[in-house]
Amino acid sequence: MRIINISYRLPVSFKKKNDQIELKSSSGGLVSAILSLKKNEDELHWVGVADFPLIDYQNGKDLYLGEFKLHPIFLDKTINSGFYSGFSNGVIWPLFHYFPSFVEFNAINFNYYMEANRIIAKNVCETLLENDDIIWIHDYQLLPLADMIREMKPKVKIGFFLHIPFPSYELIRLLPKYCRDVLVQSMLGADLIGFHAYEYAQHFLHTVQMIKGIQHKQFVLLYKNRDIKIDVFPISINYENFNMAFLEPKIEDERNKLKNLYSGKKIIFSVDRLDYTKGIMYRLQGFSEFLRLFPEWREKIVFLLVAVPSRADLKRYKERKQMIEVLISEINGKYGNLKWTPIVYKYGSVEFQSLLGLYTSCDIALISPLRDGMNLVAKEFIASRNDEDGVLLLSDMTGAAKELTDALLFNPLDENEIALKIKAAIDMPTDERKTRMKNLRTQVKTYNVEKWSQDFMETLNEVCNSKSFPETLCEEKTKEIIAHFQVSQKRLILLDYDGTLTSFEPTPELALPSRKLIDLLTNLGNNPKNILVLVSGRDRNTLDTWFGKLPLILIAEHGTFIKKSEWKSTITDALQWKEGVLKIMKQFALNTSGAFLEEKTYSICWHYRNVEELKGFAQSRELINLLNDYLVGSGASIIDGNKVIEIKPAQINKGSAIQLAFDVKEYDFCIAMGDDQTDEDLFAVVAQYKGITVKVGQAASKAKYRLETIQMVHSLLEKLI
Repeated sequence: MRIINISYRLPVSFKKKNDQIELKSSSGGLVSAILSLKKNEDELHWVGVADFPLIDYQNGKDLYLGEFKLHPIFLDKTINSGFYSGFSNGVIWPLFHYFPSFVEFNAINFNYYMEANRIIAKNVCETLLENDDIIWIHDYQLLPLADMIREMKPKVKIGFFLHIPFPSYELIRLLPKYCRDVLVQSMLGADLIGFHAYEYAQHFLHTVQMIKGIQHKQFVLLYKNRDIKIDVFPISINYENFNMAFLEPKIEDERNKLKNLYSGKKIIFSVDRLDYTKGIMYRLQGFSEFLRLFPEWREKIVFLLVAVPSRADLKRYKERKQMIEVLISEINGKYGNLKWTPIVYKYGSVEFQSLLGLYTSCDIALISPLRDGMNLVAKEFIASRNDEDGVLLLSDMTGAAKELTDALLFNPLDENEIALKIKAAIDMPTDERKTRMKNLRTQVKTYNVEKWSQDFMETLNEVCNSKSFPETLCEEKTKEIIAHFQVSQKRLILLDYDGTLTSFEPTPELALPSRKLIDLLTNLGNNPKNILVLVSGRDRNTLDTWFGKLPLILIAEHGTFIKKSEWKSTITDALQWKEGVLKIMKQFALNTSGAFLEEKTYSICWHYRNVEELKGFAQSRELINLLNDYLVGSGASIIDGNKVIEIKPAQINKGSAIQLAFDVKEYDFCIAMGDDQTDEDLFAVVAQYKGITVKVGQAASKAKYRLETIQMVHSLLEKLI
């Protein structure tokens, strides 16, 4: 098996120094995560954009002796600049981190972004891929890549993991429509889409419903006849690397030097990339507020702050650096003296040995991003504390805060709360400190980076291996169904109406059954071995008028009413939600030319079949968005149907109605046919008892078979007769 890892950066860089090529390896946890996946004869490949010239790679590639087979992509400088700086970091990064005012959208940069992804996809498909390969794509620079690869290699296994937050739909919709639609649809090219936290997964699923009109079922989407699983994998670190480092003599020396240097003082430590998402300004203001509120701690505490250079060529980052350094000078000038500097600041990278010395000597780690997908600094600090001491102060806006609940959590925008949390950390009793740290260390040790990557890969394989989608009902399969039908003695035939037995019309009342259909159903129902059931979303009066005299059983309003001899309701819902929903839907119908309401006994439908397509879809998304909030706790559910939004009691559906009305296992032949999302519940029940399920039309489904047209449905029923 070959695992092909694709990220913007490669695990190693080739740099020319003094006419010699030197290799600089990545220190990130992703490398060890991917390495942990290798078994026996597996091949590990890594595709990424080269940050070095082609000539340097050609001259130095033989020096690389690592486990990965490297595949550097050499992009044109203009394309790479627009792709990486222009769109990835000028649009996606600020928007996904909730800084919409920092977004600098430029259509040209978006084109470069798409072009760079196309180049990567083409390179991967032409030089690497075989059908049994596994692709793992990483992060926001490569959102379109899964779909591009899928177009060229439909059967390959593709996983995608987003290492930053996925924001709410209200932020995604700020992007131009053509841009946001492409990005979201492209992510659906993957078989498994992973996020750090359930919050991000929920935002993504909501966005998919709003943009693509696709509803999930237990975090699984059906799209283009594929299962796409949305799941959560909170990334971690190589725990043992940091844990064992505590005992290394060099790090012990570093720790002792720092403790001696700041003897008698409490040490607060922070390290971050210099990025506006990291909240360094608010962190400094919080420390300043602490010194103001608790003057007794002046000269008894020191704040060691390391800011690692990041995107230093971008104007916004240069400005941020200047602002931070000015604020540090102001705080040191206001509270410091000739003997004491409150904030000790370093701008630059930190070697592992120095970093571990800082982690293990400080009393408090202060980590306060305004938004962060995870934040591994917090986990590194925890893993390094082999002494089970120290206090973690952590922003509640990080993904890590969802896991590390024994940290002292705070709002990173609230300087007063930061000050009070620092005081709480200082005053924390030793027993409580050690208990909290022990719990945190257990959490990080249990779910380390190897467990993260293995969980992701196992889930990807499960998703890909469990796929079952409608196969076209060919002549041979049809003969098998007819043969099964002929030898059976007790048959249950379950049929949807609109879209299955008859075509959709501009308004529901126009979709009258033809004489031919009436005769077909009559002949089918007259066979004493057959129990024929019409399972429809239609109201009971319409079904009674059209089919009440036929030899069949009627189920109306998606299972709300059942008629064997007379109509009986399956609903106990008091419908307290109905009046409010009716008011909302009337307003939307009034605002949308061509839309209309259909009120049933237990449900309300908002039809937009006659509305201009783009406008109708957009309005339907707004309506769903509103009703999702309005109906919380109401006992009602939303059906996002074929150009109709229907609200009905949640307690009943087509599947549950069939289970209520029939003991399906008593029948030696059972077939269900339908075209809509509402029929999936019916298919699920029938499939439990090894029945035959048939999807009508092109939409994704869990049915066993597919028939493309209504005429094919009629033909099959005629053959059964």
